[in-house]
Amino acid sequence: MSEEPEYVSVRVKIYDRDYTLRTQGDPERLRAVCADLDKRMREVAASTGAVDTFKVAVLAAISLADDLQRSRDELDQFNESVGKRSLACVSMLDRIFK
Repeated sequence: MSEEPEYVSVRVKIYDRDYTLRTQGDPERLRAVCADLDKRMREVAASTGAVDTFKVAVLAAISLADDLQRSRDELDQFNESVGKRSLACVSMLDRIFK
C-alpha cells in the first residue's frame, strides 16, 4: 500500500498578513512562491497607488497570469522550432543513408 506524503504546515507572510499553509511539497519552495507573490503585490501597489488589499491581490494575479501566458507562448514557439529542426535533421539523415 502506497503512503501519501504527510502535510507540513508552513507559516508565511504575504502583504503584511500571516498565513499558515499546508503542503505535501517542499516547504522552502512554498515560502519562495509566497515571497514572490508578496513582492509582486508590493510592486503592483507601488505602481498603481492601490491601497485596497483585494484590488492589489487581483491586479497581482492578473500580472502573474500574464507572465504565465507569455511563458506558455514562448514554450510553444520553442517546441515548434525544435519540431521543425528535428524534421529537418531526419530529412538530412534520410538523404545521407539512402
